[in-house]
Amino acid sequence: MSAELASVHPTRLELLRLKHRKSMAEGIVDILKKELDALTLTLFELVKKISPLRDQMYATLRDAYNLFVEAEMISGSKRVKEASLVAQPLDYKISEETKKGVIGLLFPVFQLVEDARISGPRFNPLDTPASLDESSSKIKDALHDAVKLAEIQESVKILLEVIATKKRQMNRIQFKILPELNATIRYIELILEETERQDAIRVRVLQRKRKERALKHG
Repeated sequence: MSAELASVHPTRLELLRLKHRKSMAEGIVDILKKELDALTLTLFELVKKISPLRDQMYATLRDAYNLFVEAEMISGSKRVKEASLVAQPLDYKISEETKKGVIGLLFPVFQLVEDARISGPRFNPLDTPASLDESSSKIKDALHDAVKLAEIQESVKILLEVIATKKRQMNRIQFKILPELNATIRYIELILEETERQDAIRVRVLQRKRKERALKHG
């Protein structure tokens, strides 16, 4: 007999208390399973978005590079370099917010914020070909994709951490707490059954003795 079982009080009240704990533990396992299903589904949905978005970003960058090369071929690399030196630099920032998602988790929302002071073409259309401004616009689109990728990957990281935590919780209940409760419940039931048998034997013995005394005095 383990030290844990030896310290248990084998009473009906304790049996009821343990069965209540077991019922609660099984309920928690059911909740954790449902939460894990929801988390896993959300994880798969996010992961499916990563590859297409990354491909889109790379394709946009290739288009930007090709447009830049086209601008150099039209105006010459020297003219393009001069135009880039006098163009007003772009200032980007990333805003960070949160939104509530599956099972109430908070997920990041990243947004690329552009400098509101700049509007219209960055380059003088009279001095540079349109492909140069188009290349700059494509770079901006790729940056938006990169920020969205970072948002998705951070959300995936959060999901993986929460899934791992909930799996540990569920495994602890399923493979440690519930087996211990079942063993303790069975131990108390056996003790109570044995006590009932002994009580029943004592009752029969007492009844027999009463009958024997009654026969002697009869």
